[in-house]
Amino acid sequence: MLGDGSLGNVGSPPRVGCVAGVFDLFHVGHVDVLERARRHSDRLVVAVLSDEWAMDAWGARPFVPLLERAQIVEHLRCVDEVVAVDDVRPEWLTGVLGVQTVFAASATDGVLGVDELDGIPPGLITVLPAGRGSRSPILRAAIDQRQSRSSVA
Repeated sequence: MLGDGSLGNVGSPPRVGCVAGVFDLFHVGHVDVLERARRHSDRLVVAVLSDEWAMDAWGARPFVPLLERAQIVEHLRCVDEVVAVDDVRPEWLTGVLGVQTVFAASATDGVLGVDELDGIPPGLITVLPAGRGSRSPILRAAIDQRQSRSSVA
């Protein structure tokens, strides 16, 4: 059974899954979605998206630098490999990493959702049901508000 620590059926290749996200202001929602994705994979690769990707998508740089975000994710037991990327491309996922499943989650989980996995064939995407939320959107709003007040002063 997948996700129980075994590597699938004897003789069959391990099932490789991937979760992509910025992982800024790392929180319990991130941990939850990564653990749930790992339960459906023999091997979990996490694609940490670059600051440039975040600027294009959000119009703002992440608070935590890319290297630190990747190092945080790298230390989780449920994660087998971390790669820093500028975009999530299907040919790279399947060809280079051997990914069979790209996990999507709701925005409240802190990783890419189906709408953000533009260009990934629907057959590769597995949508995880909503999990634990986090207070990171509240934290981000408070930081933004504090930064805007200090720039006025």
